[in-house]
Amino acid sequence: MLVTHPSIPAKTVKELIENAKANPGKLSYASGNTSGVVAGATLAHWAEIDLLHVPYKSAPQAIQDLLAGRVSMMFNDFTTSIPHVRAKTLNALAVTRIKRSSLFPELPTMDEAGVEGFDMDSWAGIFAPANTPQPIVTQLNTELRKIIDSPETKQKLRSAGFEAFSSSPKELDDFVKAQLAKWGRMVKDPGIQPE
Repeated sequence: MLVTHPSIPAKTVKELIENAKANPGKLSYASGNTSGVVAGATLAHWAEIDLLHVPYKSAPQAIQDLLAGRVSMMFNDFTTSIPHVRAKTLNALAVTRIKRSSLFPELPTMDEAGVEGFDMDSWAGIFAPANTPQPIVTQLNTELRKIIDSPETKQKLRSAGFEAFSSSPKELDDFVKAQLAKWGRMVKDPGIQPE
C-alpha cells in the first residue's frame, strides 16, 4: 500500500500528485526493497511528477524514517503498515494491486485513484526443482492446496497481513509469466537501472 506521513497534506493519490506537481522535488519516497524502488519510480514516471528517491538497506529502516517525517511516503507491505495506519501514525492512500484488497476494502487501488494500469502485488509461490517427476508435483500441489485453502491457514495469514490463495502448477506458471512481463514494463518505463 502507499502510505504517507501525516504531515503530507494529501488524503488521496490525486491530492498527492497535485501536491508533487506544485512542489517539484519536494516530496520524497523511501524504499527498503526492490518493490519499493519500482513502485515509487513507476508512480513518478506515470504521474509525471518529480519525487526524490531515498533508498534504505531494509524496509524497517525506511519505515522508521517515514514515521519520523524524514521522508514523505513509502510503498510498503501490509504487515508492517497496518499497525501504523490503524494507529493513525501513517495515512494509507491506496493499495497497489489492480483489485481492492479484502484486508482494506475501503482503500482504492492506485488504478482507481487515477494512476491507470498500476498493478503491483507482492506474492509468494512454492516451486519444486526442475525435472521433479509429475506424480510428485501433483501430490505436493494437492497437499499444499489443502493446507493453504484451509480456513485456519487463511485466518493466520490474514492476521499477518496476507491474503492466501492456491493454484494449480499451470496457473502458477501462467501467473509468473504475466508477472515477469508486467514487472519488466514497470522497470523499463521509468528507466530503472541495476545498482
